[in-house]
Amino acid sequence: MGQTDNYSDKKAQIDQRICFLEEHTYQGNDLGVTFQEHAVTFKCWTPEADAVSVIIYQSGEVKDKDRVMTVPMKQENNCWKVTVTDEVKEMFYTFEIQRGQEKVEVVDLYAKAVGLNGNRGAIVDLKETDPEGWSQTECVGQDTITDAYIWELHVEDFSSSKTSGISEKNRGKYLAFTEKNTHLEGDERQPTGLAYLKEQGINYVHLLPIFDFDNDELSTAYNWGYDPKNYNVPEGKYSSDPKDPKARIRECKQMIQSLHEESIGVVMDVVFNHTAVTESSWFNKTVPNYYYRQDEEGNFADGSACGNEIASERKMMRKFIIDSILYWAKEYKIDGFRFDLMGLIDVETMNQLRASLDSEGFSHVILYGEPWDAGSNRIIQPNIPANKSNVWALSEGVAVFSNDLRDSIKGDVFEETDGAFIQGMNGQPQVKQTFYAANLATAIQGNTKVAGQEGAERWAKSPRQVIAYASVHDNLTLWDKLVATMQASAKERNYDFDPELLARNKLAAAILFTSQGAVLTQAGEEFGRTKQGDENSFRSPIEINQLDWKRAQTFNELRSFYQGMWQIRKFYPPLRDATIRTAESMVFYETKDENRLAYQVPNRDEQYPWRSLFVLLNSKEETWSFDLPTATENASWHIVADPQGAGIASRGVATSRVTIAPLSFCLLAEQSN
Repeated sequence: MGQTDNYSDKKAQIDQRICFLEEHTYQGNDLGVTFQEHAVTFKCWTPEADAVSVIIYQSGEVKDKDRVMTVPMKQENNCWKVTVTDEVKEMFYTFEIQRGQEKVEVVDLYAKAVGLNGNRGAIVDLKETDPEGWSQTECVGQDTITDAYIWELHVEDFSSSKTSGISEKNRGKYLAFTEKNTHLEGDERQPTGLAYLKEQGINYVHLLPIFDFDNDELSTAYNWGYDPKNYNVPEGKYSSDPKDPKARIRECKQMIQSLHEESIGVVMDVVFNHTAVTESSWFNKTVPNYYYRQDEEGNFADGSACGNEIASERKMMRKFIIDSILYWAKEYKIDGFRFDLMGLIDVETMNQLRASLDSEGFSHVILYGEPWDAGSNRIIQPNIPANKSNVWALSEGVAVFSNDLRDSIKGDVFEETDGAFIQGMNGQPQVKQTFYAANLATAIQGNTKVAGQEGAERWAKSPRQVIAYASVHDNLTLWDKLVATMQASAKERNYDFDPELLARNKLAAAILFTSQGAVLTQAGEEFGRTKQGDENSFRSPIEINQLDWKRAQTFNELRSFYQGMWQIRKFYPPLRDATIRTAESMVFYETKDENRLAYQVPNRDEQYPWRSLFVLLNSKEETWSFDLPTATENASWHIVADPQGAGIASRGVATSRVTIAPLSFCLLAEQSN
């Protein structure tokens, strides 16, 4: 028999097992550990097992040979179960699963607490992890996701720098977010940390993975955290004591509580597309092959480029994802979830998740994700991937990142020297993709399907499905992209303050804050954040990744401009429209140049003082004059943003003809006289 036949047999056997497992699911909400009066119950789903036991340990560290007892479990309703007295509380546990002659030891997939490095579950009553005042802590939400200003951040980046003003013991930790009124050393006028977030007006902090990922929690080695190990437990490295199972839980809650006190919501980055390891993962050891997709030969599919892809469409994996999200929303009061490589998750799972959150009283929780995979996926009909091609099938309560806006602002992210509008490179041949003003105009409208324009580039049903952004943790920072595209020699690139790049960065912000959808920025984008040209800093030194708070002082002009643009966006509701009404009524004027843009954002609600907003953008190195449309009766055009600043106060009344300097812009509000 040939190799191909062997592989076919392997796939057939796996498929047969999957059918059996799909018919023997467990739908209870009590998998893992639950507490009763003077008792603790353990439950584990692994229907093919011949025997399952709970092993109780004294310590959370695998190196310690401290087994206290082994307790056999009984199978009931497709689930293995045992109840013991609560003397095991504060101890640690694993499941031992026997299939034939093979025995494996695994951490409970539903573990809510773990020991050091996540190698043993911990038997912890979660009520004992609540910080003082936790029951009074309320979730934070906006009326709609389009009211969001999301700041994407890594826990360690926030406070690791000595310039952060955060106490040394809390640098790089959850508790850094609990320190209020911090400032740059030697300059009390320059806030840092939580005080900075409050001053900037940000209403959501999006945290890169804070679930337990595969790492040495006592090491100082840096990692973004996209290596899932235990999905329902906070990462221990960011706690004051990774060996104490309660510390990571309590301190994570303290971080969330502190942000909530400042009316800042918390978005959690979740990675349900792959696990850090495959064959030896807790998933695969618990139920081999079930939780992962296979290729036609029966091998693990790898649409994540990380060795595997999770089979979200299978009943118990779909249940796990929904259970996990609901758990974080309930226990940790998380206000939103960002899905990594959401194109590897099926649409039905995402829609069921949205419906579950809504029915459980969490309609305020925002959901968004990356509408792509890492090159392939093995999602098979009738299931379809939650990618950009299938946004039509997603609930409007699930948003996706607009790479259309990102790239039409600054150029393709996968070719560092490719530029677009803000570099004045629209219409000029680029290595990956050449962009035009029409691409940017469509993206500013949120790529929404408006009347008479429903091509493939218009993939969103409404701005609620759109995350408008120019940069995130992946690829070059916005500032570094500007350096790469505008400075000829890679060897002589300078990432310090540069007035020309500052002007181009302001152009990006002017576009971003006048676009339809929810606004998201990379932390520090507003002060020219640099990683010295490192486009994939997932495990680069902390010195590359940490926020340089001195830079916030150096780039105060840019930071103030972002503040002012957010003020305009908050003040003028059409920019935050959750419906397609504004996108449909926006007017783009002919400029006869790919690197100049003129558009009007009308206001149909008479209760607001601005009748419309006019945006003029000039990324060319020549002056541009533009004739404004005649203002409506008893109204004038007031400048509210230009290179000198932005805000809702008038900066002067414009004449009918406006002259825009090179690398410049002007926002004008039509106001009653």
